[in-house]
Amino acid sequence: MGRSGSRCCRTAATAGDGVEQPVLRLGLLGFAEAQARRLGAWVGQTQPGWPTWVVGDPHLADAWMINGSAVQVQDRDGLLIHHPHGSGERLALHRSEVDRPLAFAAPLPEGFASAEFFDGDDEGSVRQRLQRFEAWLRPLRSQFALGARMVEHLRQFKHGVVHVVHEGRLLAVIDLDRWLAGLFIPARPVDIAMAEWVPRPQLAGEVPPSFMRLPLHRVMWTYAVRTQREILPARYREQTVFLRRVPRLPARWFDELHLLLMQELVAAPGRLDDLVQRTGRPTAAVAQHLAALYYAGGVTTDGEGARRAALDTRKAVLSLQFQQADDVQDGQERDSGLSEQAPPSSILRELRHSPLRPVGEDGQV
Repeated sequence: MGRSGSRCCRTAATAGDGVEQPVLRLGLLGFAEAQARRLGAWVGQTQPGWPTWVVGDPHLADAWMINGSAVQVQDRDGLLIHHPHGSGERLALHRSEVDRPLAFAAPLPEGFASAEFFDGDDEGSVRQRLQRFEAWLRPLRSQFALGARMVEHLRQFKHGVVHVVHEGRLLAVIDLDRWLAGLFIPARPVDIAMAEWVPRPQLAGEVPPSFMRLPLHRVMWTYAVRTQREILPARYREQTVFLRRVPRLPARWFDELHLLLMQELVAAPGRLDDLVQRTGRPTAAVAQHLAALYYAGGVTTDGEGARRAALDTRKAVLSLQFQQADDVQDGQERDSGLSEQAPPSSILRELRHSPLRPVGEDGQV
């Protein structure tokens, strides 16, 4: 499909949509600075009705674009990526461990075959690749849509079971007492956004076997870290904030500011303006990160409740700091087959669970 065809499809698909779209994160690997700037400018052009893409840390990205000329084939599945370009540094990647969509900018290295490639010098080819990423990421986008509806309905539905239904089809089962959701995997984000919420008896909370089972705090986190809306409740802008617990999430989902906020709050609770001053980060960024912690059950304005759990919370934060995340993570939650026990931090790239691993001068990973 050429560039014009790609744009026509997008225009037709988004007519009358009006559904909130997520911010998706793109990692660029092995590109020279000028190439990366050009790609960043192309992918950053938001089109109404479609996700917004931002270029960021490859270790936290939802998808990767990799410069094929920076790739060195090691064996059947093992690759070395020269990144950043021209730095002499290398990252090892084993394709069997990859847990997100990726594509290689042509030319590909000799002896290397992949159906996932694109022309990095052609804006139309880059946009077509983003569309393929968006299709692959539909389950994530559907979780985002469900999280958006949860934010809208949390005051109305506090307990019991809710069925999310669109045109007679069950798209999701939400059990608010067990804080669990079941999601119909092929569900389209637009259908979830338009669906009806139907209260059901407790016996209707059984998740169909073909549905994806998700803790609701994961769904809420997926929404909170990818929305461009201001969703922090007003009281968290005015009252003292306490750390209630470390959210039960894969440790690699936290970025540096999430970790910093938890460390600051376990040291001493504080108001939003206090946390802005203590972290040295912009108010909008602190508010967004607090919102993610709030919707994942991590923070509260209930000082008494937080004090009762203070010892366990302090231990949990320390286990993150000292890379002993076993006591923090829910051992039954697995999403990719990779270890989720190692804690995230600025040294995420050095941890054993990361698909991208640094290679030393001696060639050892």
